Amino acid sequence: MFKKMLGTSIVTAFVAVAGLVAPAAAQEDDAIQYRMKAGDTLYALANDYFVSEGAALEVQRLNRIRNARRIPVGAQIKVPRSLLRWDPVTLQIAAFAGSVSIESGGTRQTPRAGQAIARNTIVSTGAQSFISLQGEGRTALSLPSNSRVHIRRARRYRIDNSLDVDLRVLRGRGEITAPKLEEGERFRTGTPLAVTAVRGTQFRVGYDEERSLALTEVTEGLVEISADGAAVSAPEGAGVASNLGGLGRPEDLLRAPEISDRSATQTKESVSFDVTPLDGAVAYRTQIASDITFTDVIDELISSDIAIEFSGIEDGRFSVRTRAIAQSGLEGFWQSEDASFRRKRVGTSAGAEPAPFADAYKFAWVPVGSGPSYTAFQMWPKGVPEALIVDEVGLEISGLYVSDVEPGVYTWRVATWVIDEGEVIKVWSEPRDLTVSE
Repeated sequence: MFKKMLGTSIVTAFVAVAGLVAPAAAQEDDAIQYRMKAGDTLYALANDYFVSEGAALEVQRLNRIRNARRIPVGAQIKVPRSLLRWDPVTLQIAAFAGSVSIESGGTRQTPRAGQAIARNTIVSTGAQSFISLQGEGRTALSLPSNSRVHIRRARRYRIDNSLDVDLRVLRGRGEITAPKLEEGERFRTGTPLAVTAVRGTQFRVGYDEERSLALTEVTEGLVEISADGAAVSAPEGAGVASNLGGLGRPEDLLRAPEISDRSATQTKESVSFDVTPLDGAVAYRTQIASDITFTDVIDELISSDIAIEFSGIEDGRFSVRTRAIAQSGLEGFWQSEDASFRRKRVGTSAGAEPAPFADAYKFAWVPVGSGPSYTAFQMWPKGVPEALIVDEVGLEISGLYVSDVEPGVYTWRVATWVIDEGEVIKVWSEPRDLTVSE
């Protein structure tokens, strides 16, 4: 299992967290620093930790050591990572939905919950598809629709149990919670445009193939993004959009937008929400998940419209969240508080027609939704809803006849109501007019 893990970015970017000393340089050095202990010799280390006995000679030459058997206790030596034995570390699939593929060793695997994902694995999501990977502690990687990530390296070196992780976002987005690393550990992510070295932070990386646009958004910690000898730091709450022309400048991430009536029970054919317009936003990314942590995302929509509508959501309890997208492509913050709602499809398909006998009308309906339901029917002279001429409740039939109706214009409606989780949910159809002629 991954004990401390994961991150992502673009162009040759290195990420550091506040309070660390020269983290980029330390992580980019491809050697670890080992402090000699009592009884250590290069040959003993080679036997336990190096890839071969010959590696001891290479370490001796690199460190200009005269006597490989007499190195002072406490002395520090550099050991190239390529000469060290290691054990694999893995992520596990926490949840997934839709079209997700796992490619390893030239073969494609069908994902399953709890499946271990090791190095040299490419994880891809299709349209309306999602996957969440988790390791021990806070480590997590979430991929939304149309994303592709290559897990290039994931290992722990036996000599000091240090972590070494390298990921690449090849398409789409990766949302990462990275571990707090110990000295000598490294956690790197990247895109076709940059590499990001990270040390205990939460951030997002995106890559737009069509626009050759690299996006880094920092929600916790401090990130340093570098490319072609240039570097820029993005603090918590800022992001950087970069392209083939070079690194962008940090800009503040947009705050979390509000969703109106997000806790209301959703009974209509579509699940819909209204987003309060946010200055600086050109679009909104909205997600629905079956859990409050959004590990199990089931649907997502990116829209420039503030009226967000999802179809095909089954009955149940879900969470919803949205974040704003700026003109630069950088995405802002999610809401921090829980935004759960209940989905219970309730409704009625109804119609009216003359009855087969004189002076009567037939009203028929079909309840929409699952489970036992009851019906109510009301009818009144148009414009006078308080003057009900028919008011039936608790009906378990699919229609009724109304006769002896005076000529005029009337309004009618049908309600379906159910008892769900101990609560009565009652939904009226839209009022419709009926003209009765002489």
